Amino acid sequence: MEETSFTPLLVVIGLAFLVPLLTSRMRRVRIPTVVGEIVAGMVVGQSGLRLVGHDQVLEVLSLLGFAYLMFLSGLEVDFDTLVPRKGAKRASFRERLGSPLMLGLLAFALTLLMGLTAGWGVSKMDSADDPWLMALILSTTSLGLVVPVLKERALTTSSYGQALLVAAVVADFATMLLVSVYIVLHTQGLTPEAFLVLILFLAFCVVYRVARTLQRRFPGMQLVKSIAQNTAQIDVRGAFAIGLGFIALAEYLGIEMILGAFLGGSLISLLSGKESADLHRRLDVFGYAFFIPIFFVMVGVRFDLAAVLGSPRTLLLVPLLLFLAYAIKFIASLLLRLTFSWRETLAGGALLDVGIVIGGPLFGAIVTASGFPALFAAAAAAVVGGTLVFLVWDRGR
Repeated sequence: MEETSFTPLLVVIGLAFLVPLLTSRMRRVRIPTVVGEIVAGMVVGQSGLRLVGHDQVLEVLSLLGFAYLMFLSGLEVDFDTLVPRKGAKRASFRERLGSPLMLGLLAFALTLLMGLTAGWGVSKMDSADDPWLMALILSTTSLGLVVPVLKERALTTSSYGQALLVAAVVADFATMLLVSVYIVLHTQGLTPEAFLVLILFLAFCVVYRVARTLQRRFPGMQLVKSIAQNTAQIDVRGAFAIGLGFIALAEYLGIEMILGAFLGGSLISLLSGKESADLHRRLDVFGYAFFIPIFFVMVGVRFDLAAVLGSPRTLLLVPLLLFLAYAIKFIASLLLRLTFSWRETLAGGALLDVGIVIGGPLFGAIVTASGFPALFAAAAAAVVGGTLVFLVWDRGR
């Protein structure tokens, strides 16, 4: 039996402990913890000291961290902001257009349209096998990076934070949905498998209706509440069961597992309501204290600087992809000006540009060998640059 070494895990956990301490000392511009974790991963990974490499334990924990991050992202969505309020029909056209959900949908549609044009151009350079999937890479926004940054700035409950959160949700969710459907259609054609994603949404609706019925028939649920207050932590266990249940169902259906994780978190958010702040806090502790830092450090560990520097073609692709990503997101983010100031609009555009740091690893299979290192390098530059610009501009709000 192969021996398992916990030394790489110790290095990663040590970095997860030290990075927040170091970033908190930066007074002028405080770098988000997730950015520090990615950079720290680059230092100890294959582009740096090589203290951490491919490790089975870390790979599993990193995958769990990514899934848990998507689960918590679904938990953060305030569905009250998505449901039209009373009197919304009497609101002006500008007010209806400026609602978080409408802004998110319009921004994604505009981003996807520009991404198709950019993707076609990149494919002509033989750096992507499929312009449609490259367009989705350039269109996505990393919900997994937007949420931690908004939480650090205590913006998740504000109207501005919810607008950015919903825009990220729409972009991330729609991208994963389109990728799942497109891959099935591209590989198998128009078969019943293309509609399997509907089963995931059907399961979401069924579980929600059953849970709501149980809540009405057994108000109070005193037994569950009493168990939740002791070492059993039954509410946390139930949340984990729901999240893993949707992840397993998505995997079984051949759909991106983050869709299942996000739906699981959304279901908990809908069922628990605003009165379960303590449950949300305990779920946050599990993720942000252990699983999620491992994921971000491993993103940096996997970065291959030698592949970028060793190819002139790749070096040329990095600024091109970075320019396309920034241009597309900044233009689409101008829609935020319908509701917010210019400073908030530009800051939001910078934050929403950090998407391809997640999109790169997810879509590496559809980018050519010469294009993937460039995509990853552009993603790393986008997440560092985008979050720093957001923090600088957001300070003046």
